[in-house]
Amino acid sequence: MTDGTDGTDETAIDEAAADETVTPVPRVTPVPAYNPAGARPGLNPADESQRVGHAVRSYKIAISVGALAQAWARQEQAPAGATVVADREVSPLGRLSTMWMVPAEQTLAMAVIVRPPLGVEDADAVWIIGTLAAAEAAEEIAGGATRCWWPDTVVDEKDHPVGTVKAEIQLGPGKVRSAVVTIRLDLGGLGLGADRREALVDAILTSLDRHLATLSEGTASVAAAFEARCSLLGRRIKVRLLPKGETRGIPRGVDRMGRLEIESSSGMVERLTIDVLRSYEVV
Repeated sequence: MTDGTDGTDETAIDEAAADETVTPVPRVTPVPAYNPAGARPGLNPADESQRVGHAVRSYKIAISVGALAQAWARQEQAPAGATVVADREVSPLGRLSTMWMVPAEQTLAMAVIVRPPLGVEDADAVWIIGTLAAAEAAEEIAGGATRCWWPDTVVDEKDHPVGTVKAEIQLGPGKVRSAVVTIRLDLGGLGLGADRREALVDAILTSLDRHLATLSEGTASVAAAFEARCSLLGRRIKVRLLPKGETRGIPRGVDRMGRLEIESSSGMVERLTIDVLRSYEVV
């Protein structure tokens, strides 16, 4: 017989339920979620401390410092300034998934959770704040002059890359909700040993705090500070764009929204946003 709605045979169901030979469904024991920090699930990190007013979690190994910071922010509502540091990363990816190739023993890898008072239109300013702070800290601790290349590269006085920055920005209604700023520095390229990691971390956090504190008055001062340290300005470059195409010109400045201002040979100024940049080279 059926129940008259979907054709199900209720008699067959009743007989199957009464049959003691029916094999029960085996019980499946849940497998604990993979912990990228290498610690057992549910345990706090082995090393958690306070550094220059910031909560800092340190790991021997991580998938990436950015991934751990993102999880800390989402799952535990980490405070602004909370920082993750790792001795070694399995997948140290930067902008456009570019792999960081410097050996782990020569790398400082850290990620900072920030909650800047920025509108959506100024969100890309987070990139230049991170790059500026990394360059300032590297110069302070290493002693040699360091400069910035827009938007995410720290270079030495000979324009050799010695660091990179990645900003992962979470937007809310009309504003930046939070961002994770990942910074990697080449200790060997800066002439530093691994024993200088902690000093670099403190210097970066101090510089970040200083620039973030100015945002209540807008992003103009941050853009001006980045311009003053950007050695790309005044050089002719060829820019490869996303999804395709290219442009050429001379960078003249960085505006308050974090865009690179390029002047063409005709005198027209084009403003490039970070999301359209594939790569560029000095020509």
